[in-house]
Amino acid sequence: MKSLLPFLLFLPALLQTQKAAGQDSASRMAVVISPALFVPVSAAVQVGVQLRLNKRCAFQAEVAYPTFYPHNDYEKISYWRGAVEWKFYSSKPQVSGKYYAVRAAYLHRQLVDSNEGVVHQKDGEYHYNEATIKSPVLSLALIIGKEFRAKNKKFFADVFAGAGVRRLFNHYTAKDLRLTSLDRPKDNFGWLFPEEGWRFNYPLTRFHLTAGLRFGWRL
Repeated sequence: MKSLLPFLLFLPALLQTQKAAGQDSASRMAVVISPALFVPVSAAVQVGVQLRLNKRCAFQAEVAYPTFYPHNDYEKISYWRGAVEWKFYSSKPQVSGKYYAVRAAYLHRQLVDSNEGVVHQKDGEYHYNEATIKSPVLSLALIIGKEFRAKNKKFFADVFAGAGVRRLFNHYTAKDLRLTSLDRPKDNFGWLFPEEGWRFNYPLTRFHLTAGLRFGWRL
């Protein structure tokens, strides 16, 4: 089933591309670039490709990899993110460029905490001397945005914001793990100020917010 997942994600775009094969392909493809931030410790440049399927629909795929890691307390950090997005544009001329979208993203996140730290498990709070933390994140969001296009119709800026849910799949491999308290913070959605998600040694579901600015160039 896992091997079929990428095919199923891209299937709608493939079908729409066949449907739009008779259209002018010169302006249907665009390259997009944007800044990205990986919580808690790194920044990145995100690049992608947008395929305009028809006047009302587009498919976009992006990938981000950290360009540098600021000074932090972690070692052997590994981050990358991939996302796919289906855009549906407004048909009204007065709001040209406005769109609604469904965005699915996967974040690979792994780091080593070489210092003494705290992790929450379902039976209480534990301390460790060193830990390898794996915390991949799968997110799904509904987005509203607008593309501001230059007069030459090739360059555009894309401003967007959205909300949804994300699922954190946490796993700790720790040295000298020891129970220090039977109390633990709430692991619910944490709508405004949630506890650090990677500090829980089991899967969590959290409220997800996304926003950004992207720049594109039509080929």
